[in-house]
Amino acid sequence: MTKEATHQEEENATTVMLKVGPFPSPNSRFYPRSSDDGKIIVADWDEKGRTKIAQMFISYDNNYIKSLSFQYIEDGQLILSPIFGSQYLDGHTFDTVALMEGGESEYITRVSGYHGYRDQRGRGLMSLTIETNKATYGPYGSGSVHVDKFSFSLGQGDQFGGFHGSSSSDIITSIGVYLKPIQNTVILTFVKRPDHLPIESSD
Repeated sequence: MTKEATHQEEENATTVMLKVGPFPSPNSRFYPRSSDDGKIIVADWDEKGRTKIAQMFISYDNNYIKSLSFQYIEDGQLILSPIFGSQYLDGHTFDTVALMEGGESEYITRVSGYHGYRDQRGRGLMSLTIETNKATYGPYGSGSVHVDKFSFSLGQGDQFGGFHGSSSSDIITSIGVYLKPIQNTVILTFVKRPDHLPIESSD
């Protein structure tokens, strides 16, 4: 591991972040964790500290987002995350989304979408939209007036701290984000312009 990568891991470990979500909440009655026989049917996943996303891979059908995977830029290298949800990427639609076409200066500012119940697979993520300071990506998936909308606003600066969520073996069941609170206080000094500027004489 390089010195830069070690420094990044140490920075991620010491940076205090807010864990926002996931939606729906694990405390919700719409968030079953296990079947009647005690078998775990939903597993959590956590990508805290992984903030520079080169590509997102998303598979979905007419009802749910089935799979998510991310390719990160870390220490100048491209790192692929695990596949969350269905390991087969077997939705009717598969999209490869280039998120950082704006370069290193592009960062995520909002994550939103829809979540609902469509079939026997239960409640799950139905659509996903990612907004950055340069572009809007999506929506990917499907939406309906009979489902719940969620939206995570991440401020005006580079405060996105990574994704987290949960999935079954077939769909993405919830999603949330990490938020990095601002680390510095920037004081802007505004100079008031006079209401009337002096008129110079042409003499």
